[in-house]
This record gives sequence, C-alpha cells and structure tokens, in this order.
Amino acid sequence: MKRWGLLSLTLLLVSMLVLAGCGNGSGNTVNSGGAANDGEGGGIEWNAETNEYVMEEEIATGQVPLKVWVEYEDYGKALQEDFAKKYPEVKVEYEIVAKVDSVERMALDGEAGKGADVFMTNHDDLASAIDNATAAPIGNYDAQIKERVSEQFVNVVSRDGQMYGAPISTESIALFYNKTLLKQLTGSEEPAATWEEISELAQTYNNPAKNQWTIRFQAGQIYYSYAVLSSLGWHLYADGDLDNPNFEAPELKAGLEYYKGLRSIWNVNSADATYDSIENEFIKGQTPYVITGPWVFADFDKAAVENGFEYGVAKLPKVAAGEDAASFSGLSVAVVSGYTKYPAAARVFLNFMASDEGAAALYQSTGAIPALDEEHVVNVEGIIGNEHIAGIVAQSENADLMPQIPEYLYTSGDSLSVNVWDNLLSVEEAQQKATKEYNEMRALVD
Repeated sequence: MKRWGLLSLTLLLVSMLVLAGCGNGSGNTVNSGGAANDGEGGGIEWNAETNEYVMEEEIATGQVPLKVWVEYEDYGKALQEDFAKKYPEVKVEYEIVAKVDSVERMALDGEAGKGADVFMTNHDDLASAIDNATAAPIGNYDAQIKERVSEQFVNVVSRDGQMYGAPISTESIALFYNKTLLKQLTGSEEPAATWEEISELAQTYNNPAKNQWTIRFQAGQIYYSYAVLSSLGWHLYADGDLDNPNFEAPELKAGLEYYKGLRSIWNVNSADATYDSIENEFIKGQTPYVITGPWVFADFDKAAVENGFEYGVAKLPKVAAGEDAASFSGLSVAVVSGYTKYPAAARVFLNFMASDEGAAALYQSTGAIPALDEEHVVNVEGIIGNEHIAGIVAQSENADLMPQIPEYLYTSGDSLSVNVWDNLLSVEEAQQKATKEYNEMRALVD
C-alpha cells in the first residue's frame, strides 16, 4: 500500500471531524447526514425490513440530485432510467469522467464540494482513494455484495475488514474453442483442460504448409504468456513489492522453459502472432483454440452463424503438473465518495449498481461483463444462459489482481516473452535482461 502523505492525513482528519458532527436519523424520516468515512455509514439509518439505508430527505424527495461519475454516456443513461423505476422520486445526474482520472479529480473536487456522490475507478487505483479518504466504506451492503461476487474480488476492494467499493465489471482473456471442429476431430466438443491435451491434438492437426494450427495466441506478450508461467508457480509481485517483479525466480525459469517448448505447437515468430493470425483465423472455422478476450464476441458470434460453427469459452489451460492458470484481469469498481453529503443515498445507489438490475444496465448499454460470480452472472437480464460470458467470469475469478501494474512491467515482460519464444536468448539470459530493463525503467520514473 502507499504511505500516507501529508495531504492524505489532512483529508482524513477533516473527514473525521465532519463525521463527529453528524447526527443520527430518527424514526422513519431520512437523515440529513454529511461526509462520513466509517463502516456504519456515519450514523445514517439502516432499515432492517428493507435491508437498505434510509436516504436523506433532500435526495429522497428530489429536492437535490444525486451525482454520479461514470465513463460512458450510455451507461449513465441506463443507470439513471433503471434507478428511477425503483426510486421514482430520486433525481440522478451523471457526468462522464474517465476511471483513470476519477480518484485524483475527486481529491480536488470533493474537497471543493463539487465532486460526485458515487464514482467509478479501476481496482488498482482504489488503494490511493482509501489512503486519501476519497473512498468511504460501503457499510451494511457488504454482506449482500459478498454473496454475489467472488472472494477474489471482495479481497481486492477490502481493507481492515471493510469493503470500500463494489465490483462492477470485469475483463479477462480465456480459452475460446470451436465446438463443432473439436467434435469432428476428437469426437467430443469439450475443450482441453491442459496444454498437454492441446499438444496431443496438434501432433495430428497442425499443418504449417496450410497455415493450420491447433491453437493461436499472442506469444510475444506477457499478458498472454503469464497464464503458462503462473500455472508453473510464478506470480508477479508475490511479496507485494513493485520494485521486485521476481524475474529471476526459479519458478519463472521452469515456466519459461515450458513456454519455450510450446513453440512446437504454434511455430510462428512472435511478430507474426498478430490479431489477423489469431482472431481472424478462428473466424474462418478452422482453428480449434485461440486465447483472446471478450472484445471478440461480436465478430465471433457473427462468424459462427455465417460459417456454421458453434464456439465456447472456458478457463485457460493449465500445465498438467501445475496449478490453475492465472491471468491478468481488469476490475472496475463503484465507490462512495468520502466527501458526499448524502452517504445513505450514495450507498443505496452503489448497491443498485451491483444488483441484477444494475448489472443488466451495464451489459445492455456497454456490453461490459458484470463482476458477479459465475452462479449469478448468468441470471442477469440479457445474459441469461450466455455460456460465453460465464467462461470469462470463470477465468476472471482465477485472475491475479495486482494492486498496481507499472507500465514498464509490460515493456520488460513482453521483451522477456519475445526473447524466449523467438529463441533470441537462453532462458537465464532473458531473465537477467528483463530484470535489468525493469530496473532501468523504474529508475526513470522514481
């Protein structure tokens, strides 16, 4: 976690002073509340019968709008319309603010009284929002949300036993497979669970002269190679130290040696493992497996109809002797502002965003995948029965969600993958070079 700075400490003290001055709501009336950064919502009233906070009168009666920051116009409209179906008297105003900018902007606008009551950010920016008191705990809604999302996601948004955000959307690569082709080749449309199974099929199906390959993926990017490396026990920043990516760990050496061997089943240089050679070839219906992400759904759906095949999405293959393959995953989080004057209403809206209705608004307006667990995501309107999305979610639940990934990690990690895959350096030399590059780039930004 980041150290507390003077500004962070000042903001926290201000928030605590405001909290100390807040009164409690009484009876069935709504609370007038103020900014509060504690687990019980700053003394705001909880209705045990409805299992929700009692919104402040100004918000509940529409005298004052609840303000929300989202990244996409269509999502803002969808939330606004669907929330009104449940709370017709409440007015919601949304503003388009990029997730990557929201925490820094909230630290300024929130203190000036111009910030949102609820805002969106990325999971790796949440720690700084907690540190500078722009993120408030979600209070009593934590139990409801924990029932609907994976433990992995809950841990990412929690600190000291409290949840400081609601997981909203997720994204991860996964194994896409052609069910129709597999049935023809193997007699079963079930996907391979291990790299060994894929290698076995490749012995008979691969035909380099015809550009026919059993599996395709972007071999020169650590975003893709990480699944193999993690399956053999190597995980980035295992000790949480961003100064040490563990590029010279013995587990990584074993993983890279295995990764190098996969060149025999996808024998192309990393520079040739491009979008065209992966997704566009799968579309033709002659590639059993590709590793890619949910951004291909529209193209694959169309191609499946036009070219007469059915495809599925599953967790990434593991090494038979290793553990389940982890992947990098993105997670978007909704946060109650520590500066909000309406902590009860803000929490009600956040919980709505994490509900089935909120998940439907997200998916139908943007196509983004709700960060619900595999059991719940398939019950969301528009997603019901969608096995493709369930496959992405299943892999997301096994992802490594780092608190922060420096941009130079991808540069040095991609170089590591290329040097091994293209046999430019020995595994040991590639590890040493990646460590050197990482340290040099880190020094430039320190």
